[in-house]
Amino acid sequence: MSGRFLLASGAAGLLTVLASISAAQAPRAPAPAAPAQAQPPVTQGPPISGVCVYSENGIMQGSKVGQAVIGRLRALKQQVDAELQPEANSINSDAKALDSQRASLAPAAFQAKQASLQLRATNLQKRAQLRSRELQATQQKQFQVIGAALEPILRQLYQQKQCAMLFERDSAGIRAINSAMDLSSQAVSALDQKIQTLTFDRETLPETGT
Repeated sequence: MSGRFLLASGAAGLLTVLASISAAQAPRAPAPAAPAQAQPPVTQGPPISGVCVYSENGIMQGSKVGQAVIGRLRALKQQVDAELQPEANSINSDAKALDSQRASLAPAAFQAKQASLQLRATNLQKRAQLRSRELQATQQKQFQVIGAALEPILRQLYQQKQCAMLFERDSAGIRAINSAMDLSSQAVSALDQKIQTLTFDRETLPETGT
């Protein structure tokens, strides 16, 4: 299962760097829901014998273990935000202060302070990128654990339902299907009986040099 800075010149340019870091760490707001429109009832054809589908996203969101893992990943993301945001705020504040002092500082003094701020911003950027990779590795590892538990369930359902073909809905681009052909709800029930939660922390990856 698969479960996805520019170096700026001048103190003001550091704000662009920090904005990029904050945007990368902040959770994306959900897109506004489209106005509900009454849809005509869909008339479905009969189930196609031997053709079955399942939805990875549906199983992840519907199963107890999937919900537990998603909740834990969100908590780990919040921990990363809490780690990085104070330093980002501090650099942001110092960059604004340095810009306000520019006219009163000798060029050499201004450039030294500017270089110090740039180094802090670069180091924060590297740490943010590392944490992002760690979160991605954590998600991938836990989704693989769920996938390993799900695989024999899908195999058993495939045999029980006498499927000749099995498609993953999103990968196959299937927009609608007769529910009698969808194994997802049965897979969720079986997965809930097999595993309900996973305990894990954020993966730790080595820092990479530039």
